[in-house]
Amino acid sequence: MEEEKSLEEFFKGSTKEYKTKKTRNVSKSSPPKVRENDSKGENFFVRFFKKRFSFDEDVDLTNPTNVLYRRNYVIKNITILANLVFVLFSLVGISKSNIIITIAFWLIMTALSQTIHQMLKRKTDDASHQQLIMYLQSLFIFILSITLYIRVYLGFTVLDSENPGLTNVEFSITQASYILIYLTFVIMSLYQDTKLLRAMFFWILVVMTVIHLTLLHPELYSHASSFLELWDFIKDGNYRVFLDIGLRTFVFLVFYASLYSAASVFHFVSEERKTEFKRRVGVEASFKDVVESVFEAVKAYDTSQDTYSLRLASIKVSAVSRELALAMNLQTAAIMEVDYSATVHAEKLSELNLLGFQEINQENFDSVLEKTKLATTIIKRLQLTKNAEDIVYRYFQGTLDKRFVDKMSLSPNDYVSNIILLSEIYSILRSDASYKKALTHQRAVEIIENGLCAFFDHNLIVRFVKFNHEIQIAYDRA
Repeated sequence: MEEEKSLEEFFKGSTKEYKTKKTRNVSKSSPPKVRENDSKGENFFVRFFKKRFSFDEDVDLTNPTNVLYRRNYVIKNITILANLVFVLFSLVGISKSNIIITIAFWLIMTALSQTIHQMLKRKTDDASHQQLIMYLQSLFIFILSITLYIRVYLGFTVLDSENPGLTNVEFSITQASYILIYLTFVIMSLYQDTKLLRAMFFWILVVMTVIHLTLLHPELYSHASSFLELWDFIKDGNYRVFLDIGLRTFVFLVFYASLYSAASVFHFVSEERKTEFKRRVGVEASFKDVVESVFEAVKAYDTSQDTYSLRLASIKVSAVSRELALAMNLQTAAIMEVDYSATVHAEKLSELNLLGFQEINQENFDSVLEKTKLATTIIKRLQLTKNAEDIVYRYFQGTLDKRFVDKMSLSPNDYVSNIILLSEIYSILRSDASYKKALTHQRAVEIIENGLCAFFDHNLIVRFVKFNHEIQIAYDRA
């Protein structure tokens, strides 16, 4: 049994034993390590998608140019996919020259896309350059969609002279290519830039109106040689042409208003997020400064003692506190906590530094947090030593009073701190100081029992007196 070990064995190996047990306990409660294969994948497709289509991947939110560059990069990849979709639509525009036109169309679009791609890789930190690419990509995707619609529509009508009319299937394909114009507006809105949407809105509205008047309703164009002829055309029951154009324009306006509102909200949220991120970076920097200051303050707490003296004193306190813990019949976990707390300020003080931490981020935050918890533990432990010194000094000065007793008394339920405080007082009484000489064991016990008992729970004092012989042996052997 652990309690049956000799005191000598304990003093030689208690620290090592505690570290071993603590490590084992941590390993049991810690989650299992993720295997290398599991850490890679979310799987290849998810990582591939995040790398090429996630707006938040590898982005410095505090840098607007970097954010815009990332959006340009993602939308460039979306444009590549859109090119493939447009080529597929172009293939269904049946005509005798379909393959040649499709290849030419694809080559031109690919060349333009590559030009934009090459521009994107240059001057990644130039805000004006990235804004230029934003407008060029938006204009490119818009021209692409308009060209595609004209290509598909003419492929089914003018170019296919053998079957100039539109069948149901051909009409459906034509309308699908018409919807792609709306898709380009959605892609533009991904920039979350309201200025861009306002700039492109006018040109898209003008071009779509021209398409409505010329391609969708060519009969209107053919009867528009004069106002009189156009009026006669409308009176003949063709007013539905204008209803159709008006409805399509109205739908586009509603669609634009929705996208503009969404982009405005996303822009606002993005700006708030960026502001919050900047605040967090500032807080982290301040937190790092505070932590460093605390560490330095803890290290400079008692410069009068060298490392050897501090360690020697902590070993003696540890020996006494362990005997008291055994006398109080504390559980094994509580005894281990007493062992750790008795020497933590001497053994762990050198670990209080932020070497290797240039900044506090998500990856190293847990490590820094553990160091701050350790600093808190050491501060509490050093405070117990200071309290013990103040109590003994004021006892010999004869200045103990009820107010001081109430101030220094600990909670009766905090057995660990009470045991260490009592052990510290005993160790100080047995040692030399500037205001007193080292006392005998018996005299130290008498002072604690009769003069300092008000600082502790009655049961702890009773156990201390009852097992004072074992405590004396432990102190002298340490």
